[in-house]
Amino acid sequence: MSNQSETNRKQNYVDKSVQGGLVRRVLIHWVYFFGVTAFAFIVLQTLLGDPALSILERMQDVVREYALLGILTLMLLPAFMLDTIRFSNRFVGPIVRLRRGLRELGETGTTDELRFRETDYWIEVAGEFNRCRTLIETQRCEIEELRSQNRQPAATR
Repeated sequence: MSNQSETNRKQNYVDKSVQGGLVRRVLIHWVYFFGVTAFAFIVLQTLLGDPALSILERMQDVVREYALLGILTLMLLPAFMLDTIRFSNRFVGPIVRLRRGLRELGETGTTDELRFRETDYWIEVAGEFNRCRTLIETQRCEIEELRSQNRQPAATR
C-alpha cells in the first residue's frame, strides 16, 4: 500500500453504505429542520402581521417576502452534503483501508504496512494493525523455517 498520509484523496465517496447512510441522515434532519422552521416562521409572521389583511393575504406576503431567503437556504444543501461526505472520509477511509489490509493479510498471509493520513481519525489503529501484521509475518517465516528443517533428513540437521 502506498503512503496514504502524504497523498491527496482522489475520490470522495469510498464506502457507499456508510457514507450513503450518513448523507441520508443529514438530509432527513436538514429537511425536517428547514420544514419546521419555515412552517413556524410563516405561521408566526402570519399571525403577527397586519390585522387589516386576511390570513391568506398575510401568509402570501410572508412567503413572497422571504422566498429568496428560503431559496438561498435550499441552495446551501448540496454544499452541506458534499462537506458531510468529505468529512466522513476521515473515518470511513481508514476503515476501508483496514478492511483491505485484513483481507489481503487473510488471503495471502502478507500485506504492505498500513498508513493513514494525518487528518484521519483512528491513526493509532494503523500502528496496531502493523504490529499484528509484523507478528503474523514473523510467525509465518518461523513456521516455514521449521517446515524446511522438518523436511531435511535427520543426519543433515
